[in-house]
Amino acid sequence: MQSEAGRLGVNMRLELIFGILFVASIAILVPASAETEVLMVNINPDNVDNRIDEEVNFDADCTVCNEEQLEYYYWNSSIDGVLTSGSDFLNLNFAMGSNLFTEGEHNVTLQVKGDGNWSEINDNSTTILTVIGDEGKDSELSVNFDITPPSLRLGETARFESCTTMQPEPQPCTDEINPDLSFAWHIQWDGLGNWSYLADTEAFESNQFQVGNHNVRLTITDNSNEDFSEDTKELLVLPPIPILDIEGPDQVSIKAGEILAVNSTCLDNYFQEISCSYEWEMWEDKAGPSLLFRLDTEDLVLDNLTEEVHNYDLMGRAIDGTGTYSSWVHLFITVNPPNEPPVASIDISPESLGGLTPEYYQYSTLTFGSSNSNDPDGQIVAYKWWHNNDVVSEESTWISEFSDLTIYQVKLEVRDDSGAWSSKVSANFKIVENTPPTASFNIGSEGLSYNFNSTSSDVEGTVTNFEWSVNDIVISSNENTTWLASASGTYKITLMVWDDGGLSSNTTQTIEVVLSASEQKNFVVSFSSKNIEPGDSFTMDFSKTTGDVDHYTVVVNNPNGSRDSYKITIPTANGYNYTLMFPVKGVYTLDITVIWADGIAQDNMADFYGPTVNVGGDGTETTDETALEEVEDSGLPSISFFISLLVTGLIAISRRQR
Repeated sequence: MQSEAGRLGVNMRLELIFGILFVASIAILVPASAETEVLMVNINPDNVDNRIDEEVNFDADCTVCNEEQLEYYYWNSSIDGVLTSGSDFLNLNFAMGSNLFTEGEHNVTLQVKGDGNWSEINDNSTTILTVIGDEGKDSELSVNFDITPPSLRLGETARFESCTTMQPEPQPCTDEINPDLSFAWHIQWDGLGNWSYLADTEAFESNQFQVGNHNVRLTITDNSNEDFSEDTKELLVLPPIPILDIEGPDQVSIKAGEILAVNSTCLDNYFQEISCSYEWEMWEDKAGPSLLFRLDTEDLVLDNLTEEVHNYDLMGRAIDGTGTYSSWVHLFITVNPPNEPPVASIDISPESLGGLTPEYYQYSTLTFGSSNSNDPDGQIVAYKWWHNNDVVSEESTWISEFSDLTIYQVKLEVRDDSGAWSSKVSANFKIVENTPPTASFNIGSEGLSYNFNSTSSDVEGTVTNFEWSVNDIVISSNENTTWLASASGTYKITLMVWDDGGLSSNTTQTIEVVLSASEQKNFVVSFSSKNIEPGDSFTMDFSKTTGDVDHYTVVVNNPNGSRDSYKITIPTANGYNYTLMFPVKGVYTLDITVIWADGIAQDNMADFYGPTVNVGGDGTETTDETALEEVEDSGLPSISFFISLLVTGLIAISRRQR
């Protein structure tokens, strides 16, 4: 019995253990919902002075610190109360200025709400912020200021700084944050007598002083309680330093053997000229320089500088009437090899006619140039042109006309920037007589077309220009030309020619033109392609028209129904051709009419052309067709009348499309 009872007890204990393990395993496998808890808070810095505006950062983390779970939060100070609160996760961490906290030891806590539950206040959600500074007592006012420099020369500038403007470190004059202070600066000249006003700002600069040892006083007033304090410092103003001013740049180059003049002036601090004495030292400008000589004159004339030394450093200073020295002023001088003189050269334009001695026509205008002159080590700055032993020009070119039939000589000399003149160079030339050219031409014809061919000549040179006119109307400037007669009559053909010396002559011939009855008036116009692309040109050629024409009229009927009209007088700049441009795609019909000089039109449509131009089409000419509607007999003209009208229209269309 006891053994059986023992076995039962053991079994019950095992079942109990297994039950506990089962429950434990279920607890482990089934996750519990996280508690709302602040994990950490941090303040940086955690010791601040509320008299100094410093940024204080508040950072924290919690189990619900995310955009989905955080419902609300607030930061609280044990002294200043709620610092900030809200529900936006992005504003949980924040910053405040140290001057916003009350002095004392702040217990700062953070509480958050998530899943409907608030976190507990514990060590993780609490930290300490220590604030020192203003206890609400009156702040002591001190006067901190500097004068930089404390000793200066008359004309120089001093800077006056106080309190927070002082350098290199600000020295506040009160412990208050953003105090309301006013400043009053005064000076006592030579430490005697009354005080003179200087400024009323915390810092300023001035150069309005007089020579002497002066007292400077600064008075600072706290406008919040009318308290003030003041202090005094000395300012020593010495006589001004004279200024040595050397004319020109501080670096010059000369050539060996040239004279260098150095002009200088002594100025006071107001840049007014004053009387001074001078000291000069000439040093060789090199590593380990050596003193070459000293001088004591105001202006220097240096004629002993050599290429061997090459680089010089001229140092100078001035001494005013009080014995005050100026700063040293440097003039660096480079001595180059001796000057090489320039070389003159003459060129003549236009080109000569030829000959061993260049020949030019009588009365020709000649230009003498110097562009080929040169200076190997500088620039040419002056010119002299000579003719008949007289200087006739000092410009770079000389222009003149010559009438005597003889040989002339012109001379040129040039000067470089070092003052050296070149040798004179000469150019000889010969003036020869020029006779007018001989104008002549012959005439050929084929039908109404006439060819005019020049046979003109010039004894001394060449014929260079031509001008053809018919009945005093210029028709061409070519050597040979053609002309189309358009009416019967007597025509005067004139040719004028010019030679290369500018002389001219002319000759005239007369021709009789007799046109047949058919030639007398015959309107003929031909066309370029009537199938073109937008932007292409359409050319009309009137050269085959005979008879005395006054002008032509062209009316362009545009695809949109508008019209453009042109009056054409032949010949134009393009001769007997006239060109139109069609920029827009479509079908254009043209009405071209000749207007005769006698005002009498020919019969029927002999004076009319009517081409159709297809722009941007398929190259085929089309005509619009309109279907005739059937109508009841209402007394209108008979069908035979319409047929006659249609035949007449077809004849007209065939004429328009010539």
